Amino acid sequence: MDDLIALDDYGRMVPTDREALTQAVAQLLDGPGDRPALLRRAGVGLLVLGRHNEAIRLLRQASALADGKLAIAIHLNLGDAHRYCGDLEAAEPHYQQALRLSEAGQQDMLCFCFQHLGKQRLDQGRTAEARVLLEKALRLRSGEGDSSLRSATETALRLVDRAEAGGGGQGR
Repeated sequence: MDDLIALDDYGRMVPTDREALTQAVAQLLDGPGDRPALLRRAGVGLLVLGRHNEAIRLLRQASALADGKLAIAIHLNLGDAHRYCGDLEAAEPHYQQALRLSEAGQQDMLCFCFQHLGKQRLDQGRTAEARVLLEKALRLRSGEGDSSLRSATETALRLVDRAEAGGGGQGR
């Protein structure tokens, strides 16, 4: 399903093939409803398809079943689901919970937490905070081998630059 999702110019997930993604999500939803990883994948697919309320419902269900890195990822996805539909206040507790869980035992997930919190701060117009968080994410990602993660953070930092220059931030 990863090949059916890309990042747009604002660093938001968008479908590369809406019909294929819709079919992939339908197949996941036909599977067992007690496997948090599958529920998360379906929830992310729904999020990308713009079906935010369904995504939130499914991601909450997944969250109740998950622990460790998966729980962190699900909280980040829940935050995104709220953020993508413009409810930044509802997104905050999920991003904060992901950060707490990461600090408590999953340090390798911190870069994701900083990235998502930074993008939320950008959406809130809090560009100085966004820059600090995104620079933390970039420092952590610089030591990793995944250039796409570094590139996503660099894109987010360019959006901060644009917002600070008066050219707007993320799209809603």
